[in-house]
Amino acid sequence: MRLTVVGCAGSAPAPDSTCSCYLIEADGANLLLDLGPGSSGPLQRYLPPEAVDLVVLSHAHSDHFADLSQIPRLREETTTLPLRVIGPSDMPEWLPSHPDLFTASVATDEPFAAGPMRLRLARVEHGECWATRIDDALCYTADTSPCAALDDLAAGCRVLLAEASGLDEDGPIPRHLTAGDAGRLAARSSSRLLILTHLRPWQDHRRLLAEAAAIADCPVILAQPGLRVAL
Repeated sequence: MRLTVVGCAGSAPAPDSTCSCYLIEADGANLLLDLGPGSSGPLQRYLPPEAVDLVVLSHAHSDHFADLSQIPRLREETTTLPLRVIGPSDMPEWLPSHPDLFTASVATDEPFAAGPMRLRLARVEHGECWATRIDDALCYTADTSPCAALDDLAAGCRVLLAEASGLDEDGPIPRHLTAGDAGRLAARSSSRLLILTHLRPWQDHRRLLAEAAAIADCPVILAQPGLRVAL
């Protein structure tokens, strides 16, 4: 199983990164966690859009879903079946209203399969937002403030892909994790690697890294486009 960071900017695109989009590949199955603005372009460096089997949409904020609207155009020259999307009940109405393009279903906390991968979602504290766990390999926080549901989901996961939307001195940041929050979550979860993401363009990412690294009991790195990690 492998994680590829397609885009990792938070709230708005950065000069060198699209917004959130993460590709998970396992034995021929291809899963996307979010598909933020601009990400359908660089996604094509890693696989053809018709090879995407499933998109898990964490929540209905445009910096996490906007390029879902571009995927049908990129897939329409193929005979690929409609794209499977799982997301919040307030997902954009054009997803469930176009069954020829999308097979859309509402997220729940019931485990489900995507090829050989076993997924579990948990509703976290950012409106209706769903964090994702894939086997014991990866936990993606999406956007959230610290909460018991996220602690439960992340416990024992080897790699934690966590937002870092500011510093402890900036917070608490409503409905978001600071870099310190991410480091504490990694320590509680016994993670082996913490990857900081949702990196806002106007912040000093080196300070975010330093804050999380001082707290976590594992290596900490910054997400960047093209980063690939074996899970």
